[in-house]
Amino acid sequence: MLILISGVSGVGKNTVINRLMQESESFKYFPSGTTREKRPFEKVGEPYIFMDEEEFNKRKANGEFFETQEVHGNFYGVLFKSLDDILKKEEINFIRDIDVFGNVRLRNFMNGKGKYVSIFLDAPDEVIMERLLGRGESEERAKVRISRARMEREHIGEYDYVINNINLDETVAEISALIEKTKKQ
Repeated sequence: MLILISGVSGVGKNTVINRLMQESESFKYFPSGTTREKRPFEKVGEPYIFMDEEEFNKRKANGEFFETQEVHGNFYGVLFKSLDDILKKEEINFIRDIDVFGNVRLRNFMNGKGKYVSIFLDAPDEVIMERLLGRGESEERAKVRISRARMEREHIGEYDYVINNINLDETVAEISALIEKTKKQ
């Protein structure tokens, strides 16, 4: 099954994903490619295959990406190889964060091919600002990220579920229950 989690920058997408993966071995990262800098706690392939812009563009020219996006000055892309893995290994819960446009493309791709659930995480802007500043973003950069939130929230109707991520434990429990519900359908 494919589980996609979207939400505004700083809402805690990767924190939620990491907690879900700690609590259950049934989750595996659905890796995508990116040109953004690797954060200290990230492993290569979990959640990204890190590459420079030259390699990214070469792979894009070779047709290796299902879709690509530029977000906050970095490139991201879903690799066809990753999608093949999902379709071949239905017993694994492949999970990742993705932007609102990638969600629509993957929903269309997965239609009739395999189980899929999409979740949009949200929180009040003041909570998001606090989280962004807490992870080392400058106030200016945090404001740029929050300015994108309005556009992202306009796509909430394209998701199976919307969860207000205020309390990590409650959010993780709610997502776990939604995943189990979807598996049984």
